[in-house]
Parts: sequence; structure tokens; C-alpha cells
Amino acid sequence: MLATGNSIARRLIHSSCRLACEGKNKEVPSPEEAGYAFNHVERKKGMYKPQHSIAEQVSYMKSRAYAEAYKGLPIYRWYKRNIKGQSKLQPPPRLFCIDKHGRFNLNHACPVCRDEYLYFDYRNPSLIEQFLADGTDQPIDILKSGLCREQYTMLRAQLLKAKEHGTITFGVEFRNFDYRQWYKSWLEEPGKPVERAGVRLQDIHPDPLVHFPTFKNDKNNDWDQWWIRHDKFAKKAK
Repeated sequence: MLATGNSIARRLIHSSCRLACEGKNKEVPSPEEAGYAFNHVERKKGMYKPQHSIAEQVSYMKSRAYAEAYKGLPIYRWYKRNIKGQSKLQPPPRLFCIDKHGRFNLNHACPVCRDEYLYFDYRNPSLIEQFLADGTDQPIDILKSGLCREQYTMLRAQLLKAKEHGTITFGVEFRNFDYRQWYKSWLEEPGKPVERAGVRLQDIHPDPLVHFPTFKNDKNNDWDQWWIRHDKFAKKAK
């Protein structure tokens, strides 16, 4: 009985040593196997987007890998949505590409969501400036950008924050204020309208911008009161 117990003990020790050795020799699972979607992973649905700091994002945009991937063009230039069938019209933008848990809910994400290093932040204006119209401080259309609605909203929010922190320069329209409206002791009249190259800004941008002239203005009739005529014609129809 004692010999049998010793043999069982030896087997247990041998099996535990074997498992320990296999655990040491076993390779550590790759980040993809752990559930992280890096740039070289094509199908990212169900995987987590890695979190990177703003310093890592800036260094990535200055790296050789970024230059070879986007060829010096905006990141949305060669982006194209996956369309089922032969639809000629671009589908409406998605609501989001990454769910609340940080996982991709599709394989073909928008230009910002698909890159593990990219996200809008006012401290990196170079990424925000790629989505601005030429010569302006206004974002391009959402269909042209290819962004999901979540990222487009983030773009507008970080653009406003960048203007407030001074990381993006923009022109401010000159205005002449009549300070007599706020200060009773102010006696000076407002300044003259600003002219640039002999053209007044009021002539370029009149106020109001759109004028709706009166056309076929119906008065003193009951055309707008359709329910009054409805009872009359309804009785005739009966």
C-alpha cells in the first residue's frame, strides 16, 4: 500500500514538472491573438484598437512608415467605402466604427479609426489641417472625408479647441462696433467700413446673404385655410 502511494506521488511530481517546463517553453501569444488590431491586421472586426499617447502619434506621423503608407497625401485621399452590389451613390456615413468597449464593429473602418495611432487632438494640428478646406478654417464635407459621424464630431470639437489654444491659426473678420449701444458716455461714431483693394466687405458679403423677394403674394383669401374648403368639397363628394 505504501509502494503504491509512493508511485502515485512520483507520477504527480513528474506531471507537474512536465507542465511547468511546457509553460516555460510555450510562446507568449502575439498582440493580435490577445485581441489588439494593429495596422498590419486587415480584418479588425471584434478586435480592440490600441491606445497611444499624443507624443507617439506625432512621432508616428513623422516616421518612414507613415510616409510610405500615405505618400504625403491626406489620409482620406485614397479611402473608399466598401459597397455591396453596383451602387453608384456613396452610402451615408456610419454612426461609429468602434463601439463603447473599444472594439471594431466592422472590418473596413473610416480613415482615422482604422489607423491605430491616429485620433483627433488639438495638440496635433497637422492631422486636423488635413480635413480643412483649402485656405479656410472650416472642415470639409463628411462624405468627402469618409469619416464616421463620431470622428467627424470629434474633428469639429478638437478644431474649436485648437483655435482656443492657438495651435491652429485662422483669420478673424474685422468688424466695426458701435460702442454707444453699451456705453452711454461713448460719443464717438463707429469707424468707416473696411476696404481691401478698393472693395468693401459689405459689397462682397451683403447682409442678409440671401434675399427672398415677394412673388405671387396671396392676400385676403383663405388658400392657407385648407380645412375650410375641405368640408365644402367633402360634402359635394358625398
